[in-house]
Amino acid sequence: MHELIRTKVAPPIWLGSQIRRDILLERLDGALSRRLTVIHAPAGYGKTSLLSQWRSRHEHGAIVTAWLTLEREDSDLQRLPRYILLALDEAAGQSAGEDGENTAADLPPRSALSAIVNRIAHEPRPVVLIFDDFHRAEGSEVNAFLQSLIRLAPGNCHFVIASRDYPWLGQSMLAAEEQLIELTSDDLKFNRSEAEALLDRADVPPLPDDVLQRLVERSEGWPIALQLTSLSLKRGIDHIKLMERFSGSSSDLARYLSEQVLTSLPPETQDLVIRTALLDRLTGEAVNALCDRTDGWLVLERLEQQGVFLAPASEARESYRYHQLFAEYLRDRLARQDLARFRLLHGRAARHFADSGAISAAVEHALLAEDRELVGTILEESGGWRLIPQGHQAMIETALGRLSPHQIAGSARLGLAAIYLQIKHGELAAAREAYDRLAAEAMDGEVSADLRTELRVVGDTLADYENLPVTLDDLLAREALLRTLPADDHLVLANFTETLAAKYLEGGWLERALEPVLNARGHYQALGSPYSEVFTHFLEARIRHAQGRINDAAAIIASARTLIEAHFGPRSDLAANCAAFEAEILYEQNRIEDAGALLAWALPHMEQSDGWVDVYAAAYLTAARCAAARHAPEEAFAILERAQAIAAARRFRQLALLAALCRLEITIAAQGPLETAIDAAGAIGLDGLADQMALESPHYRPVATAAAKCRAALRLAAGDHAGALADIAVLRRWAERHGAGRALVDILILQSHALREAGKESDSRAAFDEAVGNAMFQSLVRPFVDWRGFVQGALDHAGGGAGEGNRYRAQFLGGLARALSCQAQPPDDGVLNEAEAEILLHLSHGYSNKEIARLIGMSPDTVKYRLKSIFRKIGVDKRRDAVRVSHERGLLPGGSAPAEEADLLPPTGA
Repeated sequence: MHELIRTKVAPPIWLGSQIRRDILLERLDGALSRRLTVIHAPAGYGKTSLLSQWRSRHEHGAIVTAWLTLEREDSDLQRLPRYILLALDEAAGQSAGEDGENTAADLPPRSALSAIVNRIAHEPRPVVLIFDDFHRAEGSEVNAFLQSLIRLAPGNCHFVIASRDYPWLGQSMLAAEEQLIELTSDDLKFNRSEAEALLDRADVPPLPDDVLQRLVERSEGWPIALQLTSLSLKRGIDHIKLMERFSGSSSDLARYLSEQVLTSLPPETQDLVIRTALLDRLTGEAVNALCDRTDGWLVLERLEQQGVFLAPASEARESYRYHQLFAEYLRDRLARQDLARFRLLHGRAARHFADSGAISAAVEHALLAEDRELVGTILEESGGWRLIPQGHQAMIETALGRLSPHQIAGSARLGLAAIYLQIKHGELAAAREAYDRLAAEAMDGEVSADLRTELRVVGDTLADYENLPVTLDDLLAREALLRTLPADDHLVLANFTETLAAKYLEGGWLERALEPVLNARGHYQALGSPYSEVFTHFLEARIRHAQGRINDAAAIIASARTLIEAHFGPRSDLAANCAAFEAEILYEQNRIEDAGALLAWALPHMEQSDGWVDVYAAAYLTAARCAAARHAPEEAFAILERAQAIAAARRFRQLALLAALCRLEITIAAQGPLETAIDAAGAIGLDGLADQMALESPHYRPVATAAAKCRAALRLAAGDHAGALADIAVLRRWAERHGAGRALVDILILQSHALREAGKESDSRAAFDEAVGNAMFQSLVRPFVDWRGFVQGALDHAGGGAGEGNRYRAQFLGGLARALSCQAQPPDDGVLNEAEAEILLHLSHGYSNKEIARLIGMSPDTVKYRLKSIFRKIGVDKRRDAVRVSHERGLLPGGSAPAEEADLLPPTGA
């Protein structure tokens, strides 16, 4: 019974087939110059494998590396010293013999300690003592013994401790003396290249890049999870099903967790872990709520030290998190074994988060608790509809979907939330019917002042989406009401001021629009709602754009894009909306390809998501104008037909009218048959729309402005200069009164032509000079190109003059002349321009869109857009065919593409 087990001091053999951890091995080499090295990580992180590799690295004999694998019975201080001496003798190549094995058998701990210290002192070489699985034998007596050994051992001795639990061996003092190295699970987890190397050894086809990336992210680099994945692949599991089997109570991973981790914990700790694993983020307060305790923070610190896959979520240790696979296993296990307890605990979590103000988490846990009453209560108490403009639309939609119609009807705020969702989904008719019914019911009963205000805010939002016209008196009345609202209700004030700004902009009262939108942004920032704040950036950019301050608008949109990409992603709904407004500005600057590239992905995305009149108008009209600029009128008209379809589906009359007017404008600018334009004007009732320009509050100011410009242009094309000048006078008076600098450039271009045709050359030149002066510092090129039929004569007589300002003007006019020349020459569909030829050459070498973009300094979207143009010109729809056909036609050097090169070409969407 007293005989020692020699295999405990024999280190595991490092198998060459394992992944070599060179970076970690170099860090471990530092153990030879430090007193103590601690490797602390949960099960399955490869602690033993790493130490085995490191020991093999130092088998040359210059170092005595003693290994001891500990068991629970080694917490006996009559046994532990004997094993340490045995490990030292085995490592030194000495045979202790029967007497040697019992050298410390009958000694008290202090004497045994002296024997070990003396044994090490007699060794001339550096000595490394490795204690593997230290957590199994750890206890107060063992800790005290080893702490004394570390303190008293000669300077040539170094200690390496590998443990699931965090050992307490006086590290603080050693750390202060720079005599400590620590490796944790963050250090031991596999990176992508290591994971790929491990899976490559499964002797199966390599995983696609996206699957491998998701696998590494899902496993968080946990080596045992990746090892078990390798085994699954060897058994023939398809990679498509791999992620489905990566968790759950029946997988190999689940079995490992149950056998190696959960069952090794004391029953009380098992219960704590099972309860707390229900949460994604743990705080001491959350532990107290779930476990009926008052020492939650101490519990978390203790669990972290016990190696149960719990780690701080931040350096400040303000919260903790379990490894996601471990947490999912425990949740699934509890739901299968005790569903009633599973739901009870989720209900507790929901109440805790609701009390803490974490509404999304509260609703999520209430849904998991299958407690509809609790879900409704949390939503009602947290404001119902108010959560949607704060970015919680998906959560509200899911929650309301679980409630009964009776529950929703019994709460005004939940009813408003349901209406708000209908608004966001474009179901405006249903939203209007539900809102009018709810408003009537509320007015018939006892309604608080706060609820009346909320009804008004949602009603205004609905009217804004319906694009209902308002008068200046209506908006002034809203401003008066704004002063009566509670100063601390940031959400109501933000919605109210944002809607007010939008209506001022739409009505053409630009001078009144800016202040409320900036106020709205301040309220959204006070709420901490970046989702809603983004819309104020859109609105401010549109105001600046309308004022003719194109550069300011571009800067605002750029800041909005940065905010969106940081919080919501570069391909989110908000990103698509942002792309529409950005494309509109790029078009103004005559950057047609860049604008088209943005809309190529954004417009189809927007058609499947939420939108409102202004963003649809920006996207569809800009896309149509880009197509017209490429001399593709049929494509432009097809885009406008899509706009008409959206307008009909969502009852956006203004969008329908703007699309029709855009078609008319393109027709006039193309200088086609006059009868075609006249017929189109009659079909849409151009005169009635244009006449509204003279009203202070036309039905839709953007429609009236566009109609009046189209009628003036049409009259100019027909030779009716007096009629055109009458329309222009009304337009100019409005634009100058309200600071509509962008519209004024169009107006001045048309006026210049009308005056020149009327024989008033000096007045014509003055109008054109003013248009150039308003445009040249804003990079505003496109109005001159779009109205090229009315510009060329003025441009021929325009001069630069002397002086710095006039030199800049001359450069601008030179750029206009070049742009007009390019626009006048329709591209030959079979001929590639210089940029397209360069892209095609890179494509023939097998580069992806991203690589091509990097090589030529463009965005991947622009490259993709230009590739479509190349494909259209040479009559193909695949990358490989493009290379083949281009070689055959001599568009690429070197004859036909080699088959092996073509096989290397990336797929179309690369």
